[in-house]
Amino acid sequence: MKRGKKANSRFNFVVKNTICSKSKRSQTVFGMSFGMIFSIILIIFFIVTAIMVVNYFLDMKKCAQVGLFINDLENEVERAKDSDKASFEFDASLPSNLEFVCFADLSVSLDSGTVADEISFYEYENANMFFYPMKNACDMPYYNLKYIDIEKITGDENPYCVPVENGKISIDINKEYRNALVGLK
Repeated sequence: MKRGKKANSRFNFVVKNTICSKSKRSQTVFGMSFGMIFSIILIIFFIVTAIMVVNYFLDMKKCAQVGLFINDLENEVERAKDSDKASFEFDASLPSNLEFVCFADLSVSLDSGTVADEISFYEYENANMFFYPMKNACDMPYYNLKYIDIEKITGDENPYCVPVENGKISIDINKEYRNALVGLK
């Protein structure tokens, strides 16, 4: 009887080890535990989320540049308007995906062209400054800049567009003596 118990216990030991080792192996995929696979999935999730957050803040930077440009240009035009005579250059930064800042007189017909065609969609808006391409202007495709002589600015070409080169723009601001409005070129 003693011999039977020993044989039986050896059999139980072999069976237990075989079952346990198979269940441990069945928990792994490609030789990795579930915890390791879950950790890798979490790392991938955090990296993708971080990339999305960085892109969101970069887009916010572009929109802030457009808003600051409008605010700064308006302040410089008001400064020129308040002086007797002015002539200076306004330099600013804009997102590099904008090609032009255009000034248009919507009360008269626009010249033909791609930019003019896009600006013509806003003919019933109270606006005289436009960003092109408008889809890259962060929901601010147009603005009504006060105190500018839009008839003088658009006398030769309507719309009058100033190019944005490598995210930089330069606009000449001038005001003649005894003139209430400011000219831009």
